[in-house]
Amino acid sequence: MDKLSPVKQITRGIVRILGLNPGPFTLEGTNTYLFGEGERRVLVDTGDGEQPGYFDLLKQCLGTSRIDRILLTHWHADHIGGVNRLLAMPELVTSSCAVYKNKNPATDDQDNVKAHLALAISQNRLYNIVDMQTFEVGDVRLQATYTPGHTDDHMAFIVTNNNADVAVDERLLVTGDLVLGRGTTIVYDLQQYMNSLDRVLGIRPTMLLPGHGPIISGSKDDTPNAVRVIEGYIAHRNMREQQIIAVLASSPPNAPPIPRNGGWRLEEVTSAVYTDITDP
Repeated sequence: MDKLSPVKQITRGIVRILGLNPGPFTLEGTNTYLFGEGERRVLVDTGDGEQPGYFDLLKQCLGTSRIDRILLTHWHADHIGGVNRLLAMPELVTSSCAVYKNKNPATDDQDNVKAHLALAISQNRLYNIVDMQTFEVGDVRLQATYTPGHTDDHMAFIVTNNNADVAVDERLLVTGDLVLGRGTTIVYDLQQYMNSLDRVLGIRPTMLLPGHGPIISGSKDDTPNAVRVIEGYIAHRNMREQQIIAVLASSPPNAPPIPRNGGWRLEEVTSAVYTDITDP
């Protein structure tokens, strides 16, 4: 696994801060993003809240500035786990710091989500994010883009930067777990997920700021690598769908349990499609 730097300046007013929580599902860790250059900043995602070194990195990047708004891409603990701790750290956040998350009963009624957001809820600091809502901090503008599929509440953010040092045609996309910097993501609703990929492909971003893995930038033959990656995700999912259709159209293996009622078992379909993965 390639080693990512704990802190990376992406452009003026945009810094990636690694959550320091590496693992098989988080890769090098959760990427969180700090926006702005003034006294008040915006943070997208918070890591899992269990890594003291992450908060040290935040303090290093903030200096005397404070986080005024926290935007959450989705409910998974490695993205929202740091909310309670952050809100209790006046050296990092303002006294009025607000937390924004797409409100969704399918996710928000879970006990673990309520626990991770308990302080924001109890202090009336938790607000909804709606599709196309905008957040501005200095020269940076973030526009929420509803992208379900990985989770029901998933939000990506289109980022534009009006700073004179930044190319006017640069379109950044904070992808959360919709698209990763390496490999593919877990999908809970394939139809929604494919629709979300089509939506962000239409943006034609020049850079992807993923929830995990390296940032995707640059271009080849005048096509941004960010666009190529999204196209690759769509092609990969379409390929898997065709593989599943082909398996279901064939005869199931002659294996227990008997009787089989003529059908495939889920684990048999999985093994037939994912031939390069073995069950540990």
